[in-house]
Amino acid sequence: MLFTIQAYLEEYINNRNLTDSDGYAVRLANLYFYHRSTMDTAAFLRKVKRIRTVIFASNRIRNRAEFEKTLVDRLDRQFKKKMDTHNPTFPGGTEPERKRLQRLPRTTIETLLKEFKHAVEARAVDVFWQSRTKGKLQPNPETIAQSQFALFTWGVLRNRGIVLREIYSGIGFVDIGVIFSSTLHLIEIKVLTKKFEGPKQLEQYMKTEGRNKGSLLIIDTLKPNSKLNLPKSIITPSGTIKVYQVDINPFPPSSLN
Repeated sequence: MLFTIQAYLEEYINNRNLTDSDGYAVRLANLYFYHRSTMDTAAFLRKVKRIRTVIFASNRIRNRAEFEKTLVDRLDRQFKKKMDTHNPTFPGGTEPERKRLQRLPRTTIETLLKEFKHAVEARAVDVFWQSRTKGKLQPNPETIAQSQFALFTWGVLRNRGIVLREIYSGIGFVDIGVIFSSTLHLIEIKVLTKKFEGPKQLEQYMKTEGRNKGSLLIIDTLKPNSKLNLPKSIITPSGTIKVYQVDINPFPPSSLN
């Protein structure tokens, strides 16, 4: 839902012929997704007011409070009911991963993705399935993966200025752009049901964005006896792609006895 909210705000701002040069829509979408369901309107508007942005000065918007109230009202009409039933936390929380990352000298996109892989495999496998025994996934599993990654990342890095957004990059959308430590990291999410896909698309995004590194997050639905041996990294003309294989269809514990 985070990226749907972003798209809605970006379209609204664009339709009003406003210039958003510092990603105000993205930051407001992140704020709404993570906080709206836990705050009343007055408290949430106070939080929105603290977003640092040049959008109001650049577009000569004189009444910021009125503009932001209008935006929040529109978001509420569109998304509030869904947000009220939305659980803004990763299954089982993120405390173990957060503590491990805090002990490191610095957090990298590699350590973040490895911790996400561990957390999904430990606690979030079932969110992807209607019936794992029947091999029936939930509708839109890639969207579920996006949402779970957004919730996990916020849970472990919420005090570090993390921003997530869907990025349009020339030929299409990169699934997720993660900005922390003032660096943009490109992440492509693919659900593996038959054959391995994603490197060519991500490599093109890297070329378009001028990034020599990319991360390919594979949500592996294949049966335990049908797993593919995926490479850990792939060298392309545009740079290196790191592959993270998240197994959401492991051997059931009972079969290991």
